[in-house]
Amino acid sequence: MYDPTMERIARRVRRPGAARRAPAHVLRRMLAIVAIGALGATAPIPASACGYHVALGGVSVVHPSSIPVAVAIHAAVSEGRLTALAEAPPALALVRANGAMRNIAMTLRSDTGDLPPVAFVLVEAHLWGRVVPGPGPASWRAHVDGPADGDVIVVTGEPALAALLDGRLQWDAAIASGLVVVAGPAEGRSRVEGVLARQFS
Repeated sequence: MYDPTMERIARRVRRPGAARRAPAHVLRRMLAIVAIGALGATAPIPASACGYHVALGGVSVVHPSSIPVAVAIHAAVSEGRLTALAEAPPALALVRANGAMRNIAMTLRSDTGDLPPVAFVLVEAHLWGRVVPGPGPASWRAHVDGPADGDVIVVTGEPALAALLDGRLQWDAAIASGLVVVAGPAEGRSRVEGVLARQFS
């Protein structure tokens, strides 16, 4: 389908010297758009449920770490360090993504009950889930609007979650390579990272 916005971008890219004149932040946005689009092709989740919003002004993201995480995951898939997601009908892809988030969220269990609520977001489609850990089974909610105030936030993508869950990727390596970013209040973030590091090492 013809897209006049993308045609204008393409004309600018094709002009001789355009890349040399483009400011660095514009080039970073263009790289992010490419990475996000490539990730979206591997995880076809319904646009009505969530999604990226690309405008002339740049990329609208739900968390500041979404773009760097998307770029890191795209690079890992391209280099063979992560496996691309299998194609699936949108409804099944949504179930798969929610299931991956739930499986990792349910490992957050503390005998002392000192873990804060944690919001997970998958960068491919801005799909959020939220878990409230406790001494017993954690309380999980899929497809929430976003984090609550004070939540620890885990930003990642489904290829990274799949690799963590099946043992192909360790937590420390995921953090070091930018495939997972943990944000939020420092004390809670430290406790959550400690539990996940023990679970996925």
